[in-house]
Amino acid sequence: MNRRNFLRVTSLAGAATIALPSLGYMTTSLKDAAVGVIINELNYLTLDRAGVEQFVDDYLRGHYINSSLKAQFSLISCYYLGGNVTKSLTIPKLVQSYLISTDFFLNKMDERRTIKYINRNMPYKLPCYNPFSALYYPQAAS
Repeated sequence: MNRRNFLRVTSLAGAATIALPSLGYMTTSLKDAAVGVIINELNYLTLDRAGVEQFVDDYLRGHYINSSLKAQFSLISCYYLGGNVTKSLTIPKLVQSYLISTDFFLNKMDERRTIKYINRNMPYKLPCYNPFSALYYPQAAS
């Protein structure tokens, strides 16, 4: 193999290693990335996949992330790269909002139960139930 063929093959292989993963990166929907991030972050819990998808649909409806390319890029990057999510503002808020919107705290944080989605917690639009109230934890209220 002469030098030109070697350089041609090497450059095509290099371009393919960059282009092919980026095609998968660009074709991932925001919903799939958000569902994947929630499932990856809460991998120690048993989650209802249909409930997670319904939450993500409700969460993304009217959320600023739909119009912010930076936030979308951050979410998809965390999904693919599994980066340090403590530096992200979007991911912890997404996961916290999911947990508050489920029956996890109503079931006294029992990690053995399957976590079911109840309703999107929007304290400024809907009256909020308080999963931390003394009705659910009377022994801790005293």
